[in-house]
This record gives sequence, structure tokens and C-alpha cells, in this order.
Amino acid sequence: MKKIYMGVCIALLLAAFVVGYARIGATQTTDTCTDVTTVVVGDKIGNVCSSAAFTAGAGSTIDGYVNAYADVTLGSLCKVVGIGNVSSGAAFTSGDGCVVKGSVSAKAGYTSGANSTVDGNVTVGADYTSGAKSIVKGNVFVAGDVTLGAGSKITGSVHSGTGVITYGDGATVGSVK
Repeated sequence: MKKIYMGVCIALLLAAFVVGYARIGATQTTDTCTDVTTVVVGDKIGNVCSSAAFTAGAGSTIDGYVNAYADVTLGSLCKVVGIGNVSSGAAFTSGDGCVVKGSVSAKAGYTSGANSTVDGNVTVGADYTSGAKSIVKGNVFVAGDVTLGAGSKITGSVHSGTGVITYGDGATVGSVK
């Protein structure tokens, strides 16, 4: 009986090794992205994970997120939809009418064009400047100065590391922290 038990244990152990080895070679991808530096005008792409800077031409759509090692520049009327987050290893610039459906994180400054929208939070490692009539639907956390263009609106709170917040005509914020 002892020999049968040992035989079964060894067989199960070998089967576990075979299954484990087969799974190591298998690709299990739930999240894919493209290492790209440029999307041409009007083009559409999925998730972006650029090992350098990233630039999207005017009218481009990123259906997912953008993660870039260096600067991120989105042309006018660009859209980042789906997951919609943008993460820049340096500065972030969005053109006029640009829409980001998620949050924005930039290790350096962030400058948005007029009529731009961010549906989430903005976290910036330097100064933040919003174009006229831009909207942030979340909170804004800035290490440097905050400058809001005329008619800009932040529905959440604004946190300026320097305490400097400059309001253009008609600019509003939910609160200042």
C-alpha cells in the first residue's frame, strides 16, 4: 500500500511540474500596449506605452491610456478615451479642445489648450496652466503655481505647492486647499 501511495504522489508531483512548465511558456496578456512615439493626424490607436516622448497629431484618438517616459503632447481635438489616463515622465501639453476621459499625471508642468477637458484628477510636478474655458472634473494637485485661463472651471479642489493661484476672468474652482 505504501508503494502505491508513493507512486501516486510522484505521479501527481510530475503532473504539477508538467502543467507548471506549460504555463510558463504560455502568454497570458490582459493588457497590451504599443511602444510608439507618434500618432499621425486623425489616426486611432489603442493603449500607448512609449519608452520616449509621445506626440499625437490633431484629431487623433487613443482608445485606452498613455504612459510615456518623457513629454506627452496631444494635438488639438485629440481624445484619450476608454481607460483614458495620461501619465507623462516629463511635461504634458494638450491642444485646443482635447479630451482626456481619465486622470492626468505629469512629473513636470502641464499646459492645456483652450476648451480642453479632463474628467479625472490632475497631478503635476511643476506649474499648471489651463487654457480659456478648460474644465477639470476632479481635483488638481500641483507642486508649483496654478494659472487658470478665462472661464476655466475646476469642479474639485486645487492644491498649489507654492500657494500661487492666478484666476483668469470668470475662472472658478470648487475649493482651495
